[in-house]
Amino acid sequence: MITKQQALQRMKADLQLRGLSRHTFDSYLMHAEIFLDYCNRPVEELNEIDVRQFLGHLIVETKLTPGTVNSYSAAIRFFFAVTLNRTMNYLQIPRIKAPKTLPEVLTRDEVAELINNSDNVKHKAMLLLAYGSGLRIGEIASLKGVPAAKSGKHTLRN
Repeated sequence: MITKQQALQRMKADLQLRGLSRHTFDSYLMHAEIFLDYCNRPVEELNEIDVRQFLGHLIVETKLTPGTVNSYSAAIRFFFAVTLNRTMNYLQIPRIKAPKTLPEVLTRDEVAELINNSDNVKHKAMLLLAYGSGLRIGEIASLKGVPAAKSGKHTLRN
């Protein structure tokens, strides 16, 4: 019989072997421990029903966001599939669909005020470029100035 602590130690070793990011590593361990504490039963007895009840508890009682519940689900799936080497009927453990939200769109006056209130020439250029081209922040940040052929002027290159 495997104890909760032994199972978590084994999961820790499995996570280290996968080379997951530190954030994922810590998150998966924490989520698995919370799941095991919630169930409060021997690890060998846990099954899909326990997972469904736990995820339902997260949704209804703790009112966690769909993304957070899906993170718990991924951690628990890893725990069962990798650490315990147990197959589960994953169709019985659905992921929650996150509601789609529309982005907030600035009015023309708000955009003009934002650009006009920028004192830094570089920032103003980036704002104008973003507004005029539709580029995202990360795309603008990755642009690099390179010399143009024979003109000595700079052009933008992605």
